[in-house]
Order: sequence, then structure tokens, then C-alpha cells
Amino acid sequence: MNDFQSPNQRYSPPQQAWPPQQPDAGGWGSLQAQTAAQATVAERMGFIRKVYALFFVGTLFAIGGVALGMSSPALFEYASEHPFIMLLVMLGAVMGATAVRHVPVVNVVALFAFTTFTGVVISPLMYYVSQVNPASIWQAGVLTVGIFGGLTAYVFISKRDFSFLRGMLWTGLIIMILGGLLNVFLVGSSALGFGLAAATLLLFSGFVLYDTSNIIRRYPTNEYIAGALDLYLDAFNIFLALIRILNAGRR
Repeated sequence: MNDFQSPNQRYSPPQQAWPPQQPDAGGWGSLQAQTAAQATVAERMGFIRKVYALFFVGTLFAIGGVALGMSSPALFEYASEHPFIMLLVMLGAVMGATAVRHVPVVNVVALFAFTTFTGVVISPLMYYVSQVNPASIWQAGVLTVGIFGGLTAYVFISKRDFSFLRGMLWTGLIIMILGGLLNVFLVGSSALGFGLAAATLLLFSGFVLYDTSNIIRRYPTNEYIAGALDLYLDAFNIFLALIRILNAGRR
């Protein structure tokens, strides 16, 4: 299963801090808001709590999506036989969730629908792994929580700004996409696949630092859907990379 990477799924923060603005009275659907760094402590903490709550619930929906895929023969068969179509639909779904991120209620539904769909997409992989190496699923889950949690805690505790990683991370993402396509369609090397999985783990660990830093510094306080989506995709790719690493050499 190839990792899912979308070149359009992330909110791109401005290079310089936005000028201070008055809080918009439009509430959750407001199109203008202060950045988290410019907001009051209470507003900033409320925004961060909302981002991480949505991320956590979205992850639960993804687990439900895996269960749904495994329990529905039609969905499972389609996901197994048409992985590239499912990946294209995922790209469209993440763009759709981003497009409606400021529409109250619809934005939350779109986020959870997307995370559920990602669970359906990887359900054939999870079923296969559950048959050949079931322990690797919970091992990958525990490692994902440890890596994601540790990196997140480091950003909050160190208070460092990791925006300088942007160029390196996006360059690495492009190389990973090209390398993955090359391996799927031309090379077909298990050694290259393992190397790409290890590189993916490092790459999205860097994205955790970068995205977390942007969420607490640069994201407007109405971009909670974009923040949760970024964190979910980081954790999703870390988990898949670990699954590939823990099952390297298995057919």
C-alpha cells in the first residue's frame, strides 16, 4: 500500500506573521481570524484544544473505517481491486474537506468522512497484516503514538519555531512520491520499498514538528479543520510507514 500524500492538503502559512486583526464576529464560519500567536491565551488554548480533539476523534473514525471495510465484502473487494482509484478519491476527499473547512457542521462532517474513508482504503492492508503478522498492528500503533506524542511535546516544551523545515520537507515529499511511483511501476524492489518506508517515517516525523509549530504560531484560529487534517495525515503516514517496516520481507 502506498502512503497517501497530497500536495494540496496543507494550509500554507504566510512567510511573515499577519498584522493584528480584530476578532471576527462570524464565529466558526468566519473567514478572517487572528493567528494563534496573536490571539489571547484563552483563544489560543481553545483553538489548540479544538485541533487536537478533532484529530483524536478523526483517528477513531479512521479505525471505524477499517472495521467497516473489513465487515463489508463489497467495499473490501473494491478497495482491494482498485487501490489507485481509491487513492484518487482520497485526494479529492481531502481537497473537499479543505474547501468546506469554514462551513459550520459541514466542515466537521467532511473531516470525519475523510478519515473514515482512509480507514476503508487501508482495510485490505490491515486484513493482510492481521493474517501474517497481527502483532505488528498494535506495535505500529504504539510506536506511532510514541513518536507523534514525543515530537509534539518537544515542540510545545522547547517553543522552537520549525518553519525553517518547510523547503526540505516539501522537497523530500516530492522525492518520496517520485520514488514510490518508480518502485511501483518500474523497479519493484523490496529493498527500495523498505528504504522508502524508512525515509517516509523520517519525513513525516519532520512534518509533525513543522505542522505543530505552525498550528501554535501561524494558523488563524478558525483553521482548526486544516490543523486537524494536517496532524491526521502526518500520523496516518507514520503509521503506514511503520507497518511497512515491521512487515518488510513478508509476502
